[in-house]
Amino acid sequence: MLEPGSKKDGDEEQEDEDEGEDDDNDELDEEPLDMPPPWSPKLFVNKDKFNDLCPNGEKTVFYRKCKVEIFSECRQVDGLVKRITLYRDYKRLITQEIRSYFACRKDKLMIRRRFPYEFKLIEHYQSSLLYNHWKKMIRIDGRYRKLYFYHHRQKDGLILREEFFDQKNKIIEEYKNRPDKLIYRSVTFSPNAEITAAAIKLQENNYGKNVLINKMTQKFELDPELPAANQIKKTEFNIIMNQVFIYYHYEEGKITTRDEEWRRDDLIGHANIDNVNDKDQEESKE
Repeated sequence: MLEPGSKKDGDEEQEDEDEGEDDDNDELDEEPLDMPPPWSPKLFVNKDKFNDLCPNGEKTVFYRKCKVEIFSECRQVDGLVKRITLYRDYKRLITQEIRSYFACRKDKLMIRRRFPYEFKLIEHYQSSLLYNHWKKMIRIDGRYRKLYFYHHRQKDGLILREEFFDQKNKIIEEYKNRPDKLIYRSVTFSPNAEITAAAIKLQENNYGKNVLINKMTQKFELDPELPAANQIKKTEFNIIMNQVFIYYHYEEGKITTRDEEWRRDDLIGHANIDNVNDKDQEESKE
């Protein structure tokens, strides 16, 4: 039997081994091993070549029905940084779409998409307060153009403009947050009609000449603070018929509304539609 406080021989050996391991750990902590220096010299990358992202500032990669071209920023005259060409066939002969990405441009152009066989062009622009305020442009050569504007463009509130100059020959503009509540304005014209001295004409940029106006239309949104029956909803100036049609908003709970028809000659020199609308609003307030 063991007396109190006595130890076995094996316990003493275990304690000695533990103490030896602690001493070895202390020695390793006190004298850490350094890694040998590398055999290669210090690496150095030229800053200009690093900014190029590819050799000579250009790189082309081919994929199935696709070609990707990468360019260094500020290397191309037009600011092109990437161009993706999509094809319809595996031989990459028939082009379906050419998608170009730009940077550091004064006009804030970001993306340009071209569809060669459709004669279609789509452009996207960044927001800018100093230069043009285009947001998006869709154009079909010789037929159609549509422009989206940023809301901070100007105080006129123009947000959309459509131009049809193939067969329809019409210009449409849409507005937002205007004090006069104007939301829509359009004009229809005839580019090949003969223009007389008394005719109303318009300088059309797509045709590069004066064109004869056939009809003009304006639409106004409803002001909830004023009676709806006295607010003009739509005004149509039919130049060919020499008539002016005025339509008013619907009152709440009614399915009919009033409209007026005027001869254009009776309104010339006496009043305009804006004055008529303002007069109705003043009478409703009284």
